[in-house]
Amino acid sequence: MPSQAFKHFRVNMIDVYRLIESHNEISPNHRGKRALGHLTHSGVVMLCACWELYNESLIIESARYLANKLDSPFNLPIDVQKHLAKHVKEARHDLKPLEMSGLRWRSVYDAACCNEVKALNTPKAAKLEILFKNYLGFSDVVSKWPNGKNDIDDFVTLRGNIAHNGRFTDYVTITELNTYCQLIYQTCLAIDSEMCTFLHTTVGSTVQPWRKAPK
Repeated sequence: MPSQAFKHFRVNMIDVYRLIESHNEISPNHRGKRALGHLTHSGVVMLCACWELYNESLIIESARYLANKLDSPFNLPIDVQKHLAKHVKEARHDLKPLEMSGLRWRSVYDAACCNEVKALNTPKAAKLEILFKNYLGFSDVVSKWPNGKNDIDDFVTLRGNIAHNGRFTDYVTITELNTYCQLIYQTCLAIDSEMCTFLHTTVGSTVQPWRKAPK
């Protein structure tokens, strides 16, 4: 089975598909706009929430996998070591480094990852690249996106426009919403597969962290 993050993503997508079904029931021929922008706009907002939550959940799940499989922070990818060291050095209290002793580094790593990841509110390529690099050492995640970064970034921008401008945002057709669904689903599928391989290689385990979902 795929990652827990991907399984939850597929469940969350049900609400998006239901909005599409509702649109199709009202306008089976898709002729004209028929004042159904509230459905497609809602679909974009829900779909972007699925995208954001998937990435947040995958990063945290993957970081916990690394922490549980590695005995020392020195076995983490070098980019993660550097970021974790920076996090400890910049802590507000002087005793923070002591929390890294023994296996307590795992808790420091986990807390830092969760706090920064959950602060994400605009899941565009640049921000996601930083999180994947700093907490997993996966520095080229965007290069694994099947359609590149521009389509994803444009989609997230559209979500922002809907959130801030409501009905004054350009009309989104049901065809466009379906295209966005395919874009997000295929991108999450690709990330899940690539992360599985990356984690498997990083820890040197004979067992993969999860099974890759079929395309």
